[in-house]
Amino acid sequence: MQGERAGAIVAYTSAMKANSAKRAGPECLGFAARLLSRMISGIYDDALAESGLKVSQFSLLTAIANGDDPRPAELAKSLAMDESTMSRNVARMCARGWLRLAPGDDDRRSHQIEITAKGVALLEKCYPAWQKAQREIARRLGAEGVKSLRLVMNKLRSSA
Repeated sequence: MQGERAGAIVAYTSAMKANSAKRAGPECLGFAARLLSRMISGIYDDALAESGLKVSQFSLLTAIANGDDPRPAELAKSLAMDESTMSRNVARMCARGWLRLAPGDDDRRSHQIEITAKGVALLEKCYPAWQKAQREIARRLGAEGVKSLRLVMNKLRSSA
């Protein structure tokens, strides 16, 4: 009798888990966002592959090139990255000669991230491939999709 009851409980629990998963899968905004991110990143990564650069690295180089030699914590916040991921990426990019860490102005313990001449040259070399990926994503999404994507991003950033 107890074996039958235990089997029924296991079957009921399995059915509940399966039902929850069936409901959560299609409804999960996190899943949809991650899938969208992987799909878009794949298009950029394919275009940038010849340069040996990933879109995440291209984005980081671009953000640093467009900034005022930002501090890692500020850059991580503006790119919505955690600081440990930022530090690892910056360290790898410094090792390749694309970035360098410079002492901070007001505190010896702080530092700023600077793009090197090699990093700038790499950005220039990769720009046509980035443009190609950008056009392809815009084509696939359409003007309304691009507008919606930017709207959602801006909405989430402003409510954080």
